[in-house]
Amino acid sequence: MRRMPCICNAAFATGLLLLLATIGLTGCGFQPRGQAVLLSGVPSPLHIAGLAPYSPLQRELVNQLETSGASLSETAAGAAAVLRISDWRSGSRVLSVNSRNKAVEYELEESATFALRTADGREPFAPQTVRTLRILFQPEDAVLGSSREAELLRADMRRQLVDSIIRRLAATR
Repeated sequence: MRRMPCICNAAFATGLLLLLATIGLTGCGFQPRGQAVLLSGVPSPLHIAGLAPYSPLQRELVNQLETSGASLSETAAGAAAVLRISDWRSGSRVLSVNSRNKAVEYELEESATFALRTADGREPFAPQTVRTLRILFQPEDAVLGSSREAELLRADMRRQLVDSIIRRLAATR
């Protein structure tokens, strides 16, 4: 008599492996990219200071803070805490050149220093600096496409910078 392989054991093993992988990922704090972080420990309403009203970083910060459930105040006087962004820098430097001495690869950098001060003058943490770096390859035969790519890369870097600020704010108690 010939024995048929049991499909039940393979399905059970696959399901068990998937369950263990899910538990392992959630246990280590992994969150999918773009997942909103809740700001339950940050005093509300929050005022953002130190940035121009419609700068790209200000818009991204307001957007992500509102997504995270924070209420924002237009003035520092009506806020329970002030998030001060200082020393926001957006720069680039040449990484490599081609045989004709033209720059073809750049390192892009976005950085900012932030601090949180509550209405009673307390600072839950010392000022912190966050920074993102990316490499941009710009071949000389694709000028238009590479300038658009640089803009998209900068926007993604700002999102990552703001995400780092929000995660650090969420970690404060």
